[in-house]
Amino acid sequence: MFGALSLCFELAMKISHDLTEREKLVLRLVIHSYILSATPVGSRVLSRRYSELGLSPATIRNTMAELEESGLLTHPHPSAGRIPTDLGYRVYVNDLMEFKELSQREKDTIKKEIESIPTSDLKQILAVTSKSLGKISRLLGIIVSPRFDEGILERIELVRVALNKLLVVISIQSGLIRTIMLEIESGLKDSQIRSAARYLNSRLSGLTFRTIRSTVEERLQPYEGEEAGIIRFFVDDAETLFQVDASREFYLEGTSNVLLQPEFSTTEKMRSIIEFIENRDVVVHLIEKRKETEGISITIGEENPADAAKTLSVVTAAYSVGQVHGTLGVIGPTRMDYSRLISLVDYTARAVSERLAD
Repeated sequence: MFGALSLCFELAMKISHDLTEREKLVLRLVIHSYILSATPVGSRVLSRRYSELGLSPATIRNTMAELEESGLLTHPHPSAGRIPTDLGYRVYVNDLMEFKELSQREKDTIKKEIESIPTSDLKQILAVTSKSLGKISRLLGIIVSPRFDEGILERIELVRVALNKLLVVISIQSGLIRTIMLEIESGLKDSQIRSAARYLNSRLSGLTFRTIRSTVEERLQPYEGEEAGIIRFFVDDAETLFQVDASREFYLEGTSNVLLQPEFSTTEKMRSIIEFIENRDVVVHLIEKRKETEGISITIGEENPADAAKTLSVVTAAYSVGQVHGTLGVIGPTRMDYSRLISLVDYTARAVSERLAD
């Protein structure tokens, strides 16, 4: 996916560099008009709508023809106006777009809804966030749970709670804590339990759960001593002890928003988008393939690897829970208001990260 995306970026940058200022202006105006109207854009419409620019219909028409030759515009049929191609959107997003700030009311709505949920209820925070994204974008809002599997072990604590019972406390740098009750030999001394905890932390602390599961035996063995039974427990039960949310949950809201878009007005296209939304594996694969790094990630139409997403654009950003990351964003037709949605996704990712940092 990302190899093809890189080629698209390179082509878009080359084409953008070669465009005249008039071609850039007309491309931007066509995309703005098409986003608003969802109908092919004609030269006369642009000339009237932006009369202050002093561009005649003939000048706009000739410029549109040049943009079509460059692969940035196309037309549904000979007598229709032009619409942007995926490459046209890519040039626009990379080089021509001006960002729109969210209104203070929209920011307050997102903050209020996210902060209304206790930080201990991660699933509810994620569900509310996807709902807010869907409502404000009027598209599909999606959020995927963090990769706790990539969480880093902070420490292991062993606390005797009875003569033959030990409370195991496992802390991850994300702030997540899990506890397990372990039966031990009643003859074990507190000093031996502390020794076992020091040994476990010296060998495992700072590693991801995934690394621990795959290498725990070689890291903890051989081990001699009275407390070897405790160490053996961590070796034998590593798959359970260091397995957290491997399946990764996702929340998606706003199906009705997408179905109202003109692009999906026919029965066939409506069925196609519904099948895409209902196919959890395809949706999660589409989101999880994206790099969970700082900043916004955008894929447009044909840049998406899944056939079902070739008419869609995806705008995502990473949010964090300590040292681990999840992904949130919006999915909709390629004819979307990218400048506004980038601001929405970026602000929401930061708001969720700040809330979960609490």
